[in-house]
Amino acid sequence: MKKMRPCLFVCAAFFCWIPKMQAQDSAKSDETEKSHFEAGLSYLSNNIYLGRQDSLRVPYLTPTFSYYHKSGIYFSSSLSYLNSEGVSRIDLFDIDAGYSFTASNLSGDFYVEKDFYNSQSQNVKAETKGSVNGTLSYDLGFIKPVMQGGIELNKVNDYYAALGVSHTFSLLNDQLEIDPSFLVNASTQNAYNSYYHKRKFATKRKQTGAFTSIQAYLQNASDFKIMDYEFSLPTDYTAGKFTFDFTPTAAVPVNPNVVVETVTPPSGISETKTKTEKITNTFFWSIGVTYNFGLKKIKNN
Repeated sequence: MKKMRPCLFVCAAFFCWIPKMQAQDSAKSDETEKSHFEAGLSYLSNNIYLGRQDSLRVPYLTPTFSYYHKSGIYFSSSLSYLNSEGVSRIDLFDIDAGYSFTASNLSGDFYVEKDFYNSQSQNVKAETKGSVNGTLSYDLGFIKPVMQGGIELNKVNDYYAALGVSHTFSLLNDQLEIDPSFLVNASTQNAYNSYYHKRKFATKRKQTGAFTSIQAYLQNASDFKIMDYEFSLPTDYTAGKFTFDFTPTAAVPVNPNVVVETVTPPSGISETKTKTEKITNTFFWSIGVTYNFGLKKIKNN
């Protein structure tokens, strides 16, 4: 936890400077933001978080509705529908509020999120109640460094941070943008530990017999460590008020956790064993479309 304090302090300092930077940038820019609503629909092929996933595939179809104020403040809500392995249900509902800004080459986004997971959810983040998040990036022209950080809220909070780089290629009069990116993600794993303890071996999902009980937890779940490396290729195409996006991602997980399992068969004689978490490289993707109900930018005369 102490290792995260400098990162959080830097984010807080930048947040305090945002109004001043935005005012300076607005005076120089020939464009200004206009308040508007957006509605979108996206599909995620599988829910992967920090290179970790459930043994069952968790694809989401997600409608989203958002409001963006010209000041940079925004509100958004989404509903994720799961249809996989014979299961059909609303798996997640979340709402968030945030503030985004651009000041010269510096961009940032700070937001809070509240999550409501279905009690049957197999999402590896399903024990997370919400989060406080921040992102900062600085465009150097040939490359754009990115820093992310935040707190995942649970009975025992998690702290995460990410460092990465990206570069945006604009084509077709800026209608098409391709943004190859690389991120190194680090985090504690308290929520992931809760998922192991409460959901992964829940009775309704057991494969070892109706009367066999399995309890599991992760050793050293509060350790802050690198979890995965992610390579992605976000691609956006804008046509009028519609924006179409496609993002393929390859996740390379590292530092597998040590799992302690206690298996209690019908005989009632428990056996406790320790094993190393199985992790594998994963490819997943998302595709979506967004409709902007108002002109996002207008020119100053």
